[in-house]
Amino acid sequence: MKFLNVLILILPLSLFTEEITYKEGDSFQSTKSRSLVLYEYKADASRVNIALRFAFNVEEFMEYAAVDSRDIYKVRKGDTFVITESLYDGDIFRVTLTSKKTNNDKYFILSKDLKDKSLTQIQVET
Repeated sequence: MKFLNVLILILPLSLFTEEITYKEGDSFQSTKSRSLVLYEYKADASRVNIALRFAFNVEEFMEYAAVDSRDIYKVRKGDTFVITESLYDGDIFRVTLTSKKTNNDKYFILSKDLKDKSLTQIQVET
């Protein structure tokens, strides 16, 4: 009976939630410094994504998802980037950093990071 009550409470919530989808060409701007990370290599982003999804404790996460700090870019306030490609069914995106604060301009970002409150999506008018 409890299961049925919980199901009745949760079902309407799941029907009315919208899945935010991102597509190529979407632009974002950071409003805070160092709250997001861009990965230089697709393998690093993929490994962190898998670890976030399947790790059961902090020790497993740290063992599997360790990324060299030289291979990441901490997004600074005012940085803008554009999604150029979707990978792994939208779990990871290839982005181009349009603010030229680093030598490399191609990075990867996790889709969960795009939902961060420190990012604002820039509306491009056509």
